[in-house]
Amino acid sequence: MWAASVPAMNTRSQIACALAGLIGVLMIPPAFLIADYFVPPDANWTTDEFAAFYGDPDRIRAGLLILLVAVVGWAAVVAVVSVQMLRFEGPRPVLTALFAVTGTTTFVLLTLFAVFLTAAAFRPERSGESLQLLHDVGWFMAFLTAPVFSTQALAIGAAVLGDRSARPVYPRWLGYVCVWVALLLLPGVVLLFFHSGPFAYHGVISYWIPLFTFGGWMAAMAFCALLAAQAEARTAAATPAVEPVPA
Repeated sequence: MWAASVPAMNTRSQIACALAGLIGVLMIPPAFLIADYFVPPDANWTTDEFAAFYGDPDRIRAGLLILLVAVVGWAAVVAVVSVQMLRFEGPRPVLTALFAVTGTTTFVLLTLFAVFLTAAAFRPERSGESLQLLHDVGWFMAFLTAPVFSTQALAIGAAVLGDRSARPVYPRWLGYVCVWVALLLLPGVVLLFFHSGPFAYHGVISYWIPLFTFGGWMAAMAFCALLAAQAEARTAAATPAVEPVPA
């Protein structure tokens, strides 16, 4: 009985992590809307404009608090996907290790994104220059760091496309989605050269495309992880329990 209970608990944990990821995705849009970041401040705003934006801090704090909770869903997705990648990558799971390392890094970056913006809203009486600096650093955490997110997407994409087993853990379309995600996120790295236009950190290339691309990617990975965990649970339930051999 003990041997049979271990995989059951394991699959329940995987299902819980996948569901946490889906819940996190649903929390991100209201978080951005409440904090008034859905249409973010322009990179070319003056210090006075930043001071006026952070002059109403309560809504920003509330939205960022929701975002901090939502980001935990990303950590849960990284955990469950990393565990499931071990099922099919092989004895030296280098892509799993790369995915886990970059996934941990992206979780920290997204957390710092919210933390720096919260620091700006925590003391709105600061000078406009200080608020602008905190906002810039916070925004850079999530969008200037595109290469880390792209590397993570390529790691899981390559692993999924390399799974040639008869019953793959993940569908092949997820691998292609991950490759496209990596390509769509990467151009945002040039935002540090622009204060206006599509490449600025409030523009189409550096903000809008990465925002919806990441949200869709997080949802797709959480959904596929949920299906994989449920399939593993069904397999475990159908497998007869093996009684321990007496010593």
